[in-house]
Amino acid sequence: MDAEGTHYSFMGGGQDLLEYAPVLKVMKKRFPSYVRHAEETQAFSRRFAREVMEPIALETDARCAQDPSYVDWDFYARAMEHHIPSSFIPVKLGGNGWGCLDLLVFVEEGCAACYGLTALIVFNMFGFLCACVEFMPGNLLRMMKHMVEEEKKGNPVFFSWAITEPGGGTDVEHPAGMAKMRPSIEAKKVPGGYVLNGTKCFITNGNLANFICVNAPLDRSRPLETDCTFMVPATSEGFSPGRVELKCGQKACPTAELLFDNVFVPEENLWAPEGEGMRHTQEILSFSRGGIGCGAVGLARGVVERTVRYASEKKINGHRLIDEAWVQFALAGIMTEIIELRHAWVNFAVAIDFLHLMKMINNPVTGAALKVTPGGLLRADWLEDLAGIDLVGSIVSGLKKQMVSEEAIENFIRHGSALKADATDLAVRAASTCADIVGLEGMARRHGIEKCFRDAKVAQIYEGTNQINRLDVFEREVGYRVG
Repeated sequence: MDAEGTHYSFMGGGQDLLEYAPVLKVMKKRFPSYVRHAEETQAFSRRFAREVMEPIALETDARCAQDPSYVDWDFYARAMEHHIPSSFIPVKLGGNGWGCLDLLVFVEEGCAACYGLTALIVFNMFGFLCACVEFMPGNLLRMMKHMVEEEKKGNPVFFSWAITEPGGGTDVEHPAGMAKMRPSIEAKKVPGGYVLNGTKCFITNGNLANFICVNAPLDRSRPLETDCTFMVPATSEGFSPGRVELKCGQKACPTAELLFDNVFVPEENLWAPEGEGMRHTQEILSFSRGGIGCGAVGLARGVVERTVRYASEKKINGHRLIDEAWVQFALAGIMTEIIELRHAWVNFAVAIDFLHLMKMINNPVTGAALKVTPGGLLRADWLEDLAGIDLVGSIVSGLKKQMVSEEAIENFIRHGSALKADATDLAVRAASTCADIVGLEGMARRHGIEKCFRDAKVAQIYEGTNQINRLDVFEREVGYRVG
C-alpha cells in the first residue's frame, strides 16, 4: 500500500457519527431530527477544527508559553460568528439549540485539533451549568439574553466556576475531603447579602471571566456543613484576578488565581444556600466529567492521527515506519480503546439529553412553548421579570426536582467519573505510545505529538483527579462512603 492509501483522518470532511455509534442508527428512526442535528453538528465541527483550529494550535501554544495570559481573540471571534460559545441556547433565543450530544460531538472534534482552544470555548459554559443545576428561570433567561446580545456586538462573555482551593484542590469535590479541609475563602452574612474574603486558584478562564460561580463556606471550621454557591460579577468591588498560571499543557485556555477582598454579594446572587454547596458541585460534576472524558477521546484520536500521518511518510530500511508490525499492533491497541470509549461518551451524552440536564430545556412542555412563542416575545424584559418572581422560581425548581431525581444525579456521577478517568488515562497512554513510535525526530514540535502529550497530562488532573473520580465510582458501585 502506498502512502496515499493509508488513512486515519478524523478531521476530514463529512461525518461518520452513525458508523462509530451504531445505536444512533436505531435512534434515528425514533428521533430523526435529534440524530440528524448531531450529524450536521459533526460535519460543521470537523470543518471548524480542520480549517480554524488546527492551523493555529501550535503557534497559539507557543505564544501562551511566553505569555500565559495571551488569548487569540481572532479565533474567539470566529467561534462567536458561529455562536459556538452560546451554542446551548435555544435557536429562538439566538443560540444554536445544541443538546449534550451536539456539544460533545463538537468537543471530540475540537480536541482532536487542539484541546486548549476547545476548552477556551467550551469551559465557558460552566456558568450556564451552574444556573441549570438550581434551574432558576430568571437567572437562566438573563444569562442567555446577555450572552446573545453581547455576542452580536462582538463582545465575548466569560463564565468561570471557582471551586479549587490553594490548600485543597480535589478535596472540594468530595464530601469526606471537604469535611476535613480548611478552605481559604469564607463568606459572612451581612445585611442584604454576604461578604466574601479569600482566594481561589487554578480557575479556568478566571482572568477573563465576567461572572464567577463561587463556592464558599460560612464557617471555615465546618466547610461541608456551611458551603454555599454564589454568582459574583467580575466588576464587584474587591474582586481581582491574580496570577495566570504557566501550565505544561492546554495553554490556549488560561488558568488563574482569583482574589476576594471584602466582596459584597447581594442576597439574590446566592445560588445554593448554606450546606447545599456540595450538592450543587456534585450535580455539575455529574455532567461535566463526562465532557472531559469525551475531550480526552478526541485528544487520543488526534495524537493517533498525527502518528499515522508521520509513520506513513517516514522511511526506515527501505519501507515506511507504518509497515512495521510492532507499530501496527501498538496503534491498534489504542484504536481499540478509542472505539470503546467513543461508544461510552455517546451513550453518556444521549442519557444527559433525555434523563438529566438538557431534559429541563428539551422537555415537551418547554419545546412546545419555544415552538409557538415568537422569538421577540421570548426575549422581552417582562418575561425575564416574570421568571424572576419567587413563586415562578419555586414552581420551576420543583418541576426540575421531579424530572431529575437525586438517584439520577448519583448515577451520572458514577458514569461521568468512570468515563473521565478511563478516557484521560487513555489520552496519556496514547500520547506515550505514539511518542515511542515516532521517536526523537517525530517528537519535534512541528508534528504536534509532544503537545498532545502535555495536553493529555493536564486532563488527568482537573475536574477531580482520576483518583477521586475512581473513588466516586467505587462508593456508588458498592454503597460505601469514605469518611
